[in-house]
Amino acid sequence: MAVVQSSGSEVPQVMSDYFDTRVRTAEPGEALEWLRTQYGRVDVQVDDGSFGERAVGDGAFALRRLLWDCRAEVVYEADRFFFATSSPGYAWRIGSSAGEFSVEPGVVQPGNELLGRARETAVELVAFDPAHLTDAARTIYGDDALEVRFDGTGPVSPRMREYWLATLRWAFTQLPLLAEPLVRAHVHRALVSATLEAFPLAGDPRERRASAVAQAAIYSAATRWMDDHASLPVTADDAARAAGTSAAGLRRAFAANGHLSATPEGYLELARVSAAHADLVASDPTRTTIAEVALRWGFADLPRFIAAYRAAYRTHPSATLER
Repeated sequence: MAVVQSSGSEVPQVMSDYFDTRVRTAEPGEALEWLRTQYGRVDVQVDDGSFGERAVGDGAFALRRLLWDCRAEVVYEADRFFFATSSPGYAWRIGSSAGEFSVEPGVVQPGNELLGRARETAVELVAFDPAHLTDAARTIYGDDALEVRFDGTGPVSPRMREYWLATLRWAFTQLPLLAEPLVRAHVHRALVSATLEAFPLAGDPRERRASAVAQAAIYSAATRWMDDHASLPVTADDAARAAGTSAAGLRRAFAANGHLSATPEGYLELARVSAAHADLVASDPTRTTIAEVALRWGFADLPRFIAAYRAAYRTHPSATLER
């Protein structure tokens, strides 16, 4: 069995569960061994042909592409959430529900027994760890008691089906970059959001939608307030009060909506760095110092300001001031 495993990067992945694994085999026994290693309880009957898979991800999620250059019957008891699409040739049954992944993307939930028939087909899917998907859903919808379960096996509408498929296609274009934790987090977030919207999550959708809209409103109000008050000695707690929520509510709103920063403290620092940048661009270097600009925008620690500025603008603040 040809198995390749690589980190996808020459940079050591310290304390990382990132993986990039691949297999290609023409031996039915080897294919079964691989599938059981990756998926747990799996039984496969394969005719002559070959099987291949690439799996890239971490403990939270994985993108997987399976190539069935053969005929196979699969019996799989799921321990994760799988959302799949395929080229023609993969028929499935879960209980009384049946379908074809090429016709309609489908969800396999933990505890489901999937009966699959693969015939010369390619399957693309995203797999989510149940605990991580639950945590993400609770953050997005602001419901700490939410238990993730889906009503039905397909998307809620043709429009949402196309949205989810487009998101999945985009995610697969990011495979060469997934070794980078920030890229991986961005892809994970996009896939979670698209999946929770496209597939029929159990419970009251109006309630969840209202919660998500409320969090987005809190986020918008807080970021506007921080932009307007960045020159003052304000804190994230002040922003929470201004937005009419608690510190915990503000953190939840940022975790769900914070594209620039996942925390209010991080956003406030970015707002101050952005304002300092504008000051540096407009200032006369013979009359202004970096320390003065930094202090004006709340950075009493000059090295911290320089580090934050470098992270945002990829240059030293003196280069901006003196140009």
